Amino acid sequence: MTRFTYQRLVELVDGDDELIARCVDEGIIERRTDDDRVTVDVDRVLIARTLVRDLELGWTGLELVLRLRDELAEARERIAALEGELAKR
Repeated sequence: MTRFTYQRLVELVDGDDELIARCVDEGIIERRTDDDRVTVDVDRVLIARTLVRDLELGWTGLELVLRLRDELAEARERIAALEGELAKR
């Protein structure tokens, strides 16, 4: 997770302010009002941009894809940990 100013994040997605605003509304991005910075996984935002803009995926589908992506990453971490434990035996 990285912190960006809201404006810098909009620049990262080629000025698509609507996309960033929707990501904030959907909870993909956590916006802090005290210093106009957002805490964000940049990869998630870029994936969201690709899925919504280029592949025309709806927001419900986007949420599902992002959730499944997170679950897959967690499963891979668990598998790596288990493999590490087995290698020690």
